[in-house]
Amino acid sequence: MKILQVIFLLLPLTESTRCLSQNSISKEGLIHDVENYRNTISTWHKNPFTKISEVQFHQKIDSLITLIPYINKEKFTTELLKINSFIEDEHTILFPDYERELPFKFELFDEGMVIVASDSVNQKYLLNRILSINNNSWYKIDSLFRTIIKRDNPSYFKFFETYYFNNVDLLKGLGIIYDPAAIPFQFMTPQGDTLNAIIRSNTKSQTRSWKYVQPFKNLLAYTKNSNYWFTYDEKNKSLYFNYQRCNEDEKESFKAFNRRLFQTIQEVDPEKLILDLRFNTGGNSGILKPFIENIRKSKLNTTKSFFVIIGRKVMSSALMNAIELKKTTHATFVGEQTGGNINHFGELKTFELPYSKIRVTYSTKYWENWKNHTGSFKPDIETSYQFSDFINSYDKALEVILKQ
Repeated sequence: MKILQVIFLLLPLTESTRCLSQNSISKEGLIHDVENYRNTISTWHKNPFTKISEVQFHQKIDSLITLIPYINKEKFTTELLKINSFIEDEHTILFPDYERELPFKFELFDEGMVIVASDSVNQKYLLNRILSINNNSWYKIDSLFRTIIKRDNPSYFKFFETYYFNNVDLLKGLGIIYDPAAIPFQFMTPQGDTLNAIIRSNTKSQTRSWKYVQPFKNLLAYTKNSNYWFTYDEKNKSLYFNYQRCNEDEKESFKAFNRRLFQTIQEVDPEKLILDLRFNTGGNSGILKPFIENIRKSKLNTTKSFFVIIGRKVMSSALMNAIELKKTTHATFVGEQTGGNINHFGELKTFELPYSKIRVTYSTKYWENWKNHTGSFKPDIETSYQFSDFINSYDKALEVILKQ
């Protein structure tokens, strides 16, 4: 298998040193940006017209240009996101510049969008689920986000809806809110009560330390933030290996880590080996090669002993690793379907639209990882992602494996 050299990089929404206020961006500047987007995507993308025709693409661009004299930067951004969503390439992504954000971080569960972190001022809203924003129901909000994110893969949509959700400029562009200084929210508390609140957004320059909810501290999968780590559970005779990023860790090379991992396997003789890929959005697919070579020869390479947890964040090189494990080992896959499609465009290039400061990634290569397979990679045992489990610090995917 060829190694994906360019990582899938989820670019952070950080403040540009050249950021301009929305009022200072001329209409001519926005027209320049959309033409820049049009020309770059149509010329340098590997093949942007597999899901939308070239004629339709240019018609949508032309329609946006006619709107520009009548819309602001926020509306321009959401309209460009809508056009981009029709390309349906998981690596062709817009990362909008923005001025304000909600004081929350979110997680999307089966029950809906839940606050899992906040600034110090808004901790009382932690673990509240959104019922409405500015009298727009959660179902309406969700449908509006479906217009700006590609929709062919439900897991990909869930991932990016969560990622974009605290961007106040996008909420304004979608018509969900109007005044970022006083945003009416309606929440459902963990006890099932309805709570109304007025939330003030923050500027990006406001410094704060995020306050995370307790379940993150209780769940094994979140206890460390290294690129790769493992721990042995004597009670369950299981060795848990968390592979968070397809990148070398500064503290220990993966080859050294892999030697230590299999030395431990030899010493403790576990009944189960669990590889957790759930949080891995990509990098260099070749990093995991020593592990794959070793597990193929291991006595743990059986459907009852070797398990791989996957989920909505698994894309790009991490997805390529999952596919190789599926094709060459006897692993049992557990969790949610992946955010990345089995066969997909990749090998990224990046550019910035100079006036709106929107950063754009686009694909320069097509990866056929598994011939005649379409859509996302689905687990052998699919598990739900319920808020009721999370709030009780219950990892359903891991518990399902331990009961096998």
